[in-house]
Amino acid sequence: MGSTSRTVSGFSVSRIILSILSIDVHMFSANTAVVGLLVAAATAFGGPLPRTQVSAEAKWVVHFDVERFAPSQTCQILCRDKTGGEGFQALLIHYRNLLGVDPLKDIDQVTLYGEEVSGSRGVALIGGTLNPKVVVQRLSSYPQYRTKTLGRMVVHKWRDKSGGAELNACFLTARLLAIASDEPALISAADVLNGNKPSLASRKKQGLPLPAAKEGVFLTAITKGYAGSPEEPLKAVILRNTDSAVLQIAENKGMVDAGMILTAVSPEAAFQIHQVLNGLIVSANLAPDADGLARLAQLCEVNRQDQTVTLQLHCPARDAAAALAAGMLSR
Repeated sequence: MGSTSRTVSGFSVSRIILSILSIDVHMFSANTAVVGLLVAAATAFGGPLPRTQVSAEAKWVVHFDVERFAPSQTCQILCRDKTGGEGFQALLIHYRNLLGVDPLKDIDQVTLYGEEVSGSRGVALIGGTLNPKVVVQRLSSYPQYRTKTLGRMVVHKWRDKSGGAELNACFLTARLLAIASDEPALISAADVLNGNKPSLASRKKQGLPLPAAKEGVFLTAITKGYAGSPEEPLKAVILRNTDSAVLQIAENKGMVDAGMILTAVSPEAAFQIHQVLNGLIVSANLAPDADGLARLAQLCEVNRQDQTVTLQLHCPARDAAAALAAGMLSR
C-alpha cells in the first residue's frame, strides 16, 4: 500500500539527501567544494555517467555534467546573483585557483566515487580542457608539495593550506585529472581506466543500481550500503534500513526536476523511513526561517510503495537557484 505527503516546511530536501547518501564532505579537502554542491542538491557534468571510468567495486558515485549545467537557467541565475550566489561564486574561484581554469567553460565533467561505504576514501575524476603545466604550477604552491613516480605515473602530492591530509593527483590522460585521497585509490582509478581492473561497464552484475539516462540530467548520485552514526539517531534509522539510493537532478525549459529513489531492506523498513522523513518535515514546520530551502521544500512530495520511498521535486529554476545558494551559504 502506498502513501504520499506534500511538504510545507523549512526542512531542506538537500539535507535529507546528504543524510541518506552519507558521503563524507571532508573526503578530500581539495574537492570539498564539489561535494558541497551535493549538499546543496544541485550542480554539474559532460554527458551521462562514464561507466568505463568508474570501478565495478564502487559503493557510491556522484557525477556532475558541467556542460549541461553551465547554460542552464539555474546556473545563469547563480552567476548573476552577487549576494545569494556568494557560495557558488566562491566555488568557481576555488577551481580557478586550484586548476587555473574557468570551471564553467573548461571543465566538462566531474565524477567522484569510492569503494568504501564510509566515503572516507575515494577519487575525483575531472575532465575537460586542462593545461597540465598550469595545474602542476598551481599545485606546487601548496604546502609540502612533492612528486613521486609510480611506474609511468607522476603523482603530485600536497596538503591543502589548512594543513589537512595529504592529497594525490595525476593526469590519467591529457584531458582527465584524478585527485585521490591516497595512493591506492589513485592507482586503482588508473587500473580501471587502463582496463586492468573491472569497470561499471565491464561487469554484468552491478552492485550499484544504475539509472537510465534522462533528458536534461546534470547531476546523478548513487550509493549502496551505509555507515550509520549513533550520534545522529534519525539519520542512522534511515541508513540502517536503506539498501540503496539514487538521485537525479535535471533542468528542462527553465524547470528543475529532482527525484530520489530509496530502496529499503523490507516493506516494514520503507514504512519506518517514510515516517522518519515525515517526522523531520513536521519538525521543520516549526522553524521560523523561510529561505530558499523552505520554498523548495514546499514543492516536495514524499511517496512510499512496498520497499521503495521516493522524493520528487518540480520547481522553476529561480527556486532551485535560491535553494542552492541558501544551502551553500549554510555550510
